[in-house]
Amino acid sequence: MKPSEPVLDKIAYSIPNFAKAVDLSIEKVRQHIERGELVPSYVDFKPLIMREEGERWLRARPAERPESAA
Repeated sequence: MKPSEPVLDKIAYSIPNFAKAVDLSIEKVRQHIERGELVPSYVDFKPLIMREEGERWLRARPAERPESAA
């Protein structure tokens, strides 16, 4: 693991805790879920991000900062 990568040490995260673990806003995490890029698992009605899914999603992010659309 690269030193700059977040450490996910729980088996699953609530959306707020996952957002905190990866230093993003809850809204940004929800946007990625809505686009189908990040897939939660559910316990009853509560969405959880499994560690493996969070790591898969992080690895799929671009290594370079995207250029803004003009």
